[in-house]
Amino acid sequence: TVLHVHRVLKQILGYAVKVGIIVKNPSDGATPPKRGIKQMPMWDVPTIQLFLEDSQESRYGHIFNFAISAGMRRSEICGLKWDAVDLVNGSLDVAATLQQIRGHGLVTGEPKTERSRRTIKLAPETVALLQVVQGSQQLAKLEAGPLWQEQGYVFTQANGSPVLPDTLTQEFRFLLKALELPPLNLHGLRHAFATLGLVGGMAAKTASEHLGHSSIV
Repeated sequence: TVLHVHRVLKQILGYAVKVGIIVKNPSDGATPPKRGIKQMPMWDVPTIQLFLEDSQESRYGHIFNFAISAGMRRSEICGLKWDAVDLVNGSLDVAATLQQIRGHGLVTGEPKTERSRRTIKLAPETVALLQVVQGSQQLAKLEAGPLWQEQGYVFTQANGSPVLPDTLTQEFRFLLKALELPPLNLHGLRHAFATLGLVGGMAAKTASEHLGHSSIV
């Protein structure tokens, strides 16, 4: 937070110098703390596999499975629509996000960076998972009848409306507690994809591009 505030103030005051409001940037005299390298908590491979097995029958087990197999961000998963998915060729375009912003509700947007907007190749198991999701959605439409809200999302609630990002996070937290698994946040499932990929021999550059990272670092 301190680093971010310093960076913003430095830019603001730098602009003030540029347009002649002040003659010197006072933030130049500040010494911000160095950014430490923090090791992200992550499960080992057996724990990831155990989670995949034990979460299958949970409410959002299919989404958690997809998160690990696709390596997408929460907002990208919630914002994924069928028109961006190619089940025949086994790929999808990450071109939209869905976020829950306090005071504004659900907000659609674009991926956070240029590299975040990407096309990713899906494993056969992931394609099969999406086919199951698609079939279940067709049944849900029949059951909901006129109450179904067709919005084109891949992952939906019982009435066709999109899954709320915050609800997904809460359900994940409750599930970990119920399964008595080591602590991990929902974003950690994205790291689980990287863990499985690198252990399986995926090149670091390939994993980075799949995840939509700005750099391989």
